[in-house]
Amino acid sequence: MEVSIALLATLSYFIGNAIDRCMGWQTFERPIVAGTLTGILLGDPETGILMGASLEAIFMGMSPIGGAIPADPFPTAVICVAYTIATGSKMGVAIGLSIPIGALMQTVKTLWAPVLASMSAYWEKLAKTGNVKKFRRLSILQSIFGDRLPIFFVLFFSIAFGTKGLQSLFAMLPDWVMRGFTAGAGMMTAIGFAILVNMIWDNKIGIFLVFGFVLAKYLKLPALPIAIIVATIAMVYFLVMSNTISNTISNKNETIKTKPNAKNEDEEEDFF
Repeated sequence: MEVSIALLATLSYFIGNAIDRCMGWQTFERPIVAGTLTGILLGDPETGILMGASLEAIFMGMSPIGGAIPADPFPTAVICVAYTIATGSKMGVAIGLSIPIGALMQTVKTLWAPVLASMSAYWEKLAKTGNVKKFRRLSILQSIFGDRLPIFFVLFFSIAFGTKGLQSLFAMLPDWVMRGFTAGAGMMTAIGFAILVNMIWDNKIGIFLVFGFVLAKYLKLPALPIAIIVATIAMVYFLVMSNTISNTISNKNETIKTKPNAKNEDEEEDFF
């Protein structure tokens, strides 16, 4: 059972990686998409969507600074969703482990980087031959398989052979520890969203945050009506701002066109 789940989870990671590498960045590496895809392949799309959204809220505020990347959200989402579906445990437990798992997967990628760098001489030699078709074919294979090769193995073996051990460990823990994992998962989601808001905060958009809080907290509206209301407001705001910008550009163009005529009239007056 665990092996089949591990194979499907690895397939989910492979599909997302292949699409993003071959078709440009299509956001398949983001937790909300990766979690949904993993849930669909494992037969539980609802868990995949819910966990993907929670993990997205955690990781969307984390940005790489220079060469330092705190955690890899893509395999983290796949592992967390697969673990939850395989064990039937609460989502908060896997979400609480998302940051350590992400840091571990990022460490694996970092250790693999020197191996990829050592192949630069081969790629330079291949480029000098001028064989474009071979270079393109091998570079695609390298992007799909080579860059993420250790992640495939770690992801598969951790799900296939680590699920039972992790499940036994959690079964030994007292109930208050498990409640702590669930509470911590909720706080991590809030912290991730707070980091994102801190990065993009502006007085013009602050009112929307307050408006959404009022809708959810005091009016007790579900997520779907809030999303529809906010999407409608965002579209109206976008159209108004686009119209304002277009009018500003048109006014500037008219001003630029009238300036040369005024300048010529001044020159004629000075001449006479």
